[in-house]
Amino acid sequence: MAPRTPRTLTPRSVTGDGSTLVAYDFGAHLASWTVGGRPVVWCSPTAVLDGTRAIRGGIPICFPWFAAGPEGDHSPSHGPVRTAVWDVDQTRDDEVVAWRLSSADLAGAAGAELMPGPFTLRYAVSLTSADSSAASSSPAPRSPGLHVSLEVTSAAGEEITVEVALHTYLAVSDVRDIELRGLEDCDHLDKVSGTRARQDGPVGFSGEVDRVYDRSGTTVVQDVDGRAIVVEPFGATQTVVWNPGPEKGSTMADLGPDAWWRFVCVETAATADRAITLAPGQSHQIGCVIRPSGPRSDVTV
Repeated sequence: MAPRTPRTLTPRSVTGDGSTLVAYDFGAHLASWTVGGRPVVWCSPTAVLDGTRAIRGGIPICFPWFAAGPEGDHSPSHGPVRTAVWDVDQTRDDEVVAWRLSSADLAGAAGAELMPGPFTLRYAVSLTSADSSAASSSPAPRSPGLHVSLEVTSAAGEEITVEVALHTYLAVSDVRDIELRGLEDCDHLDKVSGTRARQDGPVGFSGEVDRVYDRSGTTVVQDVDGRAIVVEPFGATQTVVWNPGPEKGSTMADLGPDAWWRFVCVETAATADRAITLAPGQSHQIGCVIRPSGPRSDVTV
């Protein structure tokens, strides 16, 4: 494949209820989301925004394989859809932006010959009001929420199996001072050591962390300053937790030595033997709701 030609990516910005999101048609990529001027979904300050490579940060869409695929022999990493230009789709209900992509749109792309198919994808982003308390028994107002959903449809008369991950980068004050709650006692694959283990207590960070947890449930990123970010997945089978740590982070040109500690990835996923299998014509939605919350006492898992 010829190198990609640099071009200007036009951002789509949506502001309301004290929050602002920025997204691009390139990769149907939600690049950042801030609430009250503070980042919740984090984008690298050195992210490449010219369409020549995937955007570092935000919520990249990994499909139809994760990393190098279940056998470790697929390229590009995380599949071709995160560097494809998606078509804007008509929004529904409270959606603020939506996109559509099909396997036919990827003909000729790097890795297209490895895709199952045919398939269609629809990705939609919604914002929930800060005043909405419908999902909570607490009378206190809830923070604004971000709702992202990827609908996968098997578009022909054959069964397909696909890996999916919404590779969400969440902003933290310092990853070395946070803890992740909700994954206690959960079995996982530690991709750094290549071994399986069971989580003992909250997840902490002192170096590179790359783990695939055999659970999809509410995860809370508890920051040292009292803020928490709650991630509530749906349609998933796993939770992936990733941070490159200082050694690997310093080698990533679109991250740099001074940014690796500013985020943690908590990914809504379905990979390997927990991937999604769809019968002909069947659809499946996978996504999550992300909500910043208040002090530790306000958050339960």
